[in-house]
Amino acid sequence: MRTATILCILVAASALLATGGLPAAEVVTITPEWLAGAGRDPAAAPPVGKEADWILGDHVLRNDRITAVIADPVPSRHANMTVRNVGGCVIDLTLAAAPNDQLSCWYPGDGTVAYRFVGAAAAGEDAAGEGAAGDGASRPLALSGPRVTFRVASPAKAGTARLDVTYALADGDDFLTVTTRFTNPHDAPLTVEPRDAVRADKTFTSGLDVAANCVWWDDEWFGQAYGMVPVGRTVADTAVAPQSRQPKDPVRSFADGKAGVELPPGGSCEYVRRIFPAPSLLEARAVALRLSAQPGVPAAVLVADAAGPVPRALVEIFAGDHRHGAGWTGADGRLVTSLPRGTAPWRIVASTVGRGRTEATLDPAGTRTDDLRIELPLPGVVVAAIVDAAGGPTPCKVQFRRRAAAEEKAVDPDFGPDSGDTGVKNLVYSHDGRFRRELPPGDYDVVVSLGPEHDAVMLPLSVARGRETPLAATLRRVVDTTGWVSGDFHSHSTPSGDNTTSQLGRVQNLLCEHIEFAPCTEHARIDSYSPLLERLGATDRMATCSGMELTGSLLPVNHQNAFPLVERRRTQDGGGPAVDNDDPVAQVARLALWDDAAEKLVQMNHPDLVQVLGDRDTDGTPDAGFEAMLGWVDVVEIHPPHEIFQFPNRRDDPRKPVSRIFVWLQMLNLGYRVPGVVNTDAHYAFHGSGWLRNYIRSPTDDPARIATADIVRACEAGRVMMTNGPFLEASLLAEDDDDEHVAGPGDQVVDEDGRVTLAVRVQCANWLDVDRVQVFVNGRPDPTLAATRRDRPAAFSRDVVRFRHEFTLALDRDAHVVVAAIGEGATLGVVMGPEHAADRPVAVTNPIFVDVGGDGFTPNEDLLDLPIPHQPAATHRRHVHGHAHPHRHAAPDAR
Repeated sequence: MRTATILCILVAASALLATGGLPAAEVVTITPEWLAGAGRDPAAAPPVGKEADWILGDHVLRNDRITAVIADPVPSRHANMTVRNVGGCVIDLTLAAAPNDQLSCWYPGDGTVAYRFVGAAAAGEDAAGEGAAGDGASRPLALSGPRVTFRVASPAKAGTARLDVTYALADGDDFLTVTTRFTNPHDAPLTVEPRDAVRADKTFTSGLDVAANCVWWDDEWFGQAYGMVPVGRTVADTAVAPQSRQPKDPVRSFADGKAGVELPPGGSCEYVRRIFPAPSLLEARAVALRLSAQPGVPAAVLVADAAGPVPRALVEIFAGDHRHGAGWTGADGRLVTSLPRGTAPWRIVASTVGRGRTEATLDPAGTRTDDLRIELPLPGVVVAAIVDAAGGPTPCKVQFRRRAAAEEKAVDPDFGPDSGDTGVKNLVYSHDGRFRRELPPGDYDVVVSLGPEHDAVMLPLSVARGRETPLAATLRRVVDTTGWVSGDFHSHSTPSGDNTTSQLGRVQNLLCEHIEFAPCTEHARIDSYSPLLERLGATDRMATCSGMELTGSLLPVNHQNAFPLVERRRTQDGGGPAVDNDDPVAQVARLALWDDAAEKLVQMNHPDLVQVLGDRDTDGTPDAGFEAMLGWVDVVEIHPPHEIFQFPNRRDDPRKPVSRIFVWLQMLNLGYRVPGVVNTDAHYAFHGSGWLRNYIRSPTDDPARIATADIVRACEAGRVMMTNGPFLEASLLAEDDDDEHVAGPGDQVVDEDGRVTLAVRVQCANWLDVDRVQVFVNGRPDPTLAATRRDRPAAFSRDVVRFRHEFTLALDRDAHVVVAAIGEGATLGVVMGPEHAADRPVAVTNPIFVDVGGDGFTPNEDLLDLPIPHQPAATHRRHVHGHAHPHRHAAPDAR
């Protein structure tokens, strides 16, 4: 009876499998049509996660356990700026039930191999025929069965083997099997070394588990680990078994103590490995134990406090002093894993930021059948309600700075890495001012801020264990910036490839520093912040548009930002232009003319301006430089702004750049009308954005109504003020034929006799100050047009309007006028974080041009006592956007 029952079950299972009733593995190409179907079934969608890089045309291998994405094997396939040549490689890998991709790329080979598509199959039957379109790209695939494969190959070159790589996924497997066949087509013997390359960056650690024959990578904070178990080879030479490694190190394996394999002419060998995702290093090592047929001991830990289970507690497991691994408890406070069988007790340490650490021991023999319960103390809980002056919700940045007794060391809470979001080191970013945060009991100095237009609130806070502590503050906007909006035109997050910051963290950072306009400017990819602003319900708080940084390899001149650009989501580079590493002029021209020469702002990023103007190879000998780039550039970055007060007196080494803002003043004297901007170029979220910003003249003060075209045209005209905090206004009153004209930054006016009045006002919130204002005429600081708190105390105050004064200028020739203010006795302090706490508050206007006598403006060509290589005539900005640039002088039409 029992045998018959079992037989019936087996027959039924076989029938279900044959008809597709049981879960099956599948390989499918990502197409718009498939995505539309996947949108109706989230479980069928491509993987999500901070590092998910799939685009249309890539290929998904999945079953009910894991999902992998193989990048379309074409030469132009790149994951991002630094993760290159990914065609035919694994770019996304995650658990199907808990998608959380953190992998940049897993390369079968050394990361330089170019693969082409060979074919795909289901249940062992080739279902793709020849398998490739005429351009070598794979046709759209849609195959399923008990086992699917996807095959790519790289032809042999002189001295190298042919590589044939097969990715295989079977129903029920929680790993991807990768087989590389090396074939020697040459007439001489060949030595090959099976190896793989992995990009798992920043917060990843990596190591070897020799007992389980596994290489692992673990991103503990973001809750994703990866493992690789070779079949028939070992992960380390048994004579030398390192316990840790660098995450980017190539993966080597050994057979009989040798890494290399000798192939005779016509000979071949296979290298097989299994790669897999896991939610933690503990689970990755448990999977490796199983795949290596090693005995494991089930272990379950329950972390609780007096109120019940504790979710997201970190559970670390130690064998003596050796840290075996760690993982996070789930919503039920439990962590379940499997440990190697041993003889000594395991040390288990559970912790959270607010509760501290508690240790317990676990029987190594696995005799325990119930959960090991670890009790943590209750935390203190801060309940924040930060509001604006009207009592409504407001974005805010909140710093928790631990206060300790004299004999103690103050250790700030650490909510997460600088690449995270919401809780970043000792910061909390809140888009609406309301949050709950667990903290260790104790005394804190709390700093609540929202950029330099708002007074910061600094208050003491005592947090008691097991109690809720209210945190209430009102952020008051005290600086009047009517007619101007704040902007940062240059920042990055993980899609850029040179950092791993959550893009959500970047958007929160911008919002909570009160940046009112910020284009998305990822490296080498057109991207957008709009989906994240919509997710936060903050589209009325910050205007944005799609853009990019086109990042060539010639540093520092071949990096340019542009916005707006048309984004083509989930396509290579977002539909953006390619770099030109040999010709920066061609690159910036391509960017300026992109989207059929549509209107956009083109920004030159952090350049060596002397190299641009006339010293291409920085050898000190004048040449053509890259000066022709300036014909396509609308604005140029000239930070740091404080260097306007530090004129260089000589140039000792032509290889070292001169202060950008100083060279910019020289350029103005040479006739270049390229406005200056300052930007953070932020790559991480810990105070990354906000410490530099531009104020742009705007017809609206409402971020929800900002038009990108208005920002572009104001910047092209130079109607921009640059600052790290103080709000500086300058307006010049000129007379022409008994008519009065008022001009601001970027404007040009005519004055009959050169006697003009310059009104200057500086506002500061309560955490900023200025004590010196200087007027620069044709780039030179005029000592009669200066004011300090010491020599003109009546012009300064301690109110929001820190400085107000009218200067009388007697100009004997055409001039451009720049105004700068600085707090020489002040710093930005704690509000902008430790990296910029010592920075002096400073603000600089773009120039106002005065045509004395009305016969046309003529630059004076003064190099300010520091000769630099330059061209005899300036190349002026081209008319490529359908409207003329302001003050264009005989500029050729580039159309």
